[in-house]
Amino acid sequence: MMSDAHIVLSVYNGSQFVGEQIRSIQDQTFRDWHLWIRDDGSTDRTFPVLEEIAASDPRIFLHPCDGRQLGVSGGFSWLLERLPDEAQHVFCCDADDVWLPGKMEQSMTALLLEEAGESGPVLVHTDLRVTDSKLQVLDQSLWHYLEISPEPVTLQRLVVENVATGPTILMNRDLLEKVCPIPDNVPHHDWWITLVAAAFGRIVALPEATVLYRRHSENHTGEYTNMRNGLRKWTWKILGAPGRTSELRRWLAASARQAEMFLNRFESELPQEAQVMLKEYAEIPRLGLFKRKLRVFRWRALPDHGIIRNLGLLLRA
Repeated sequence: MMSDAHIVLSVYNGSQFVGEQIRSIQDQTFRDWHLWIRDDGSTDRTFPVLEEIAASDPRIFLHPCDGRQLGVSGGFSWLLERLPDEAQHVFCCDADDVWLPGKMEQSMTALLLEEAGESGPVLVHTDLRVTDSKLQVLDQSLWHYLEISPEPVTLQRLVVENVATGPTILMNRDLLEKVCPIPDNVPHHDWWITLVAAAFGRIVALPEATVLYRRHSENHTGEYTNMRNGLRKWTWKILGAPGRTSELRRWLAASARQAEMFLNRFESELPQEAQVMLKEYAEIPRLGLFKRKLRVFRWRALPDHGIIRNLGLLLRA
């Protein structure tokens, strides 16, 4: 009988790191799993590397290489939609990280405990250790590094920013069926999954770091630079302000499009106040300067961000 714990891994040009990631899965204290892999049109030796690994472990299933590049969200959606019915608990996995040995066991324990109390969609996620390309630790906590908190998990807060990082996500079958298919052009698959969980289920955040989160220049979300030094941090803030204004406006537009897609998919299932919030948030990029800033202040300026951060947001929006 096939295990009910399944892992999905979409890989693009991951030959340098993917073997180390898969070995960290094989070294888990929780061993009853199946791993489903799709190569997303890699141009390096990723597929031959994956073929060799899959041939050595019957728990690993490699989909045939079709040469198509679906992107990060598209690749994960393709895999999630093709999981067997036995997949009741599903982990997402990135090719360039390393899982700490107790990751799966900790998350499975938390999910099963949550499911025992109440049915419905459940997402479990954890903190991560931030590392450079050689796995040298930059910070013991991604939440600390990015100055974010996993709480609260209101729909309004999660429309603005994601709190659940892809390689830590574990979802149950109810959430999987609600999530799929992930729309094209969402900013990140993990953000979409978290939004669905916030709207229709429960989100459990474990404070333990369970993943070595490798940051390098080829990451989809970019490389992180250590800014803990005060002078360096403030120099970066001042000199990088114009670039961050453009970046903020791009992310504002991306999150607004995602809000619109979410509303289009689930409008009939959402309460009236959620429909209004999503509609007004989706309109932000199309508004004139004054109305845009008022709308940003209403929906995107979150209380936990503090006065200075919210003022900076309004100035750049």
